[in-house]
Amino acid sequence: MAFKYPQFESYGDKLIRWMENANEPGCPVVRSTLTTWTLPQPILWHSEHEREWLSPEQIACIVGAGLPLGQLIPNDMYPTESPCLRQSIIKTRGGVTGLVGTIGPGLLFIYSIRRCPASNDPHVSELAKIAYETHFPLESMKHVIVNEVQENTTEPFIGEHIYPSREGLIYPSVEPQTWDYATPEFRAIMGTPIGKVVGSFILSEFGQGVKRVSRIVTFQRGLELHKLDIRFDIEDV
Repeated sequence: MAFKYPQFESYGDKLIRWMENANEPGCPVVRSTLTTWTLPQPILWHSEHEREWLSPEQIACIVGAGLPLGQLIPNDMYPTESPCLRQSIIKTRGGVTGLVGTIGPGLLFIYSIRRCPASNDPHVSELAKIAYETHFPLESMKHVIVNEVQENTTEPFIGEHIYPSREGLIYPSVEPQTWDYATPEFRAIMGTPIGKVVGSFILSEFGQGVKRVSRIVTFQRGLELHKLDIRFDIEDV
């Protein structure tokens, strides 16, 4: 098969097939049983969470996704406790590995992830699983949103190759862009380092042939549209 975006599309295609098919060979991701209590050398890790409401920028990332937005923003007339929590899991000694994000019902926002490539620490996808599973049932996961993508190959690749694939579309764009399932652009985004984290999260969380990424939406925001957010929508196979 000839790929339109050989740098990333080939691996993205593999991820898609592994998520879709329980019998697709070659998947390197195994189901994770890791929890906060079974982290290797737990004394080296710091995990904390606190309740917080979603910000307007976060709400903008999930408009149109079919979620009960009224439950995710504060209402002065009917004060309630936020269902969302800011969660961090960070290794404090012996290397830099960690995840910081916000967890909500069906939602995982990721702001910051760190892990050295040669590290033996748990993968970031496993930390994401721990963060969500600590507060909500795994099967309720619907959307993973990576905020302010700063990874040094994903953001330039999307701006230089994915956006120009649409006639007249210039990066950055004020309009959200939806990338449909299994198109070359969808496969290529899945094959980027950020896409790999999300695909590995789904595979380590559910195994093969259970859940898949069904749609990808990209957003720009900030005064100069310099911040890239990516939403990965998840559905049953």
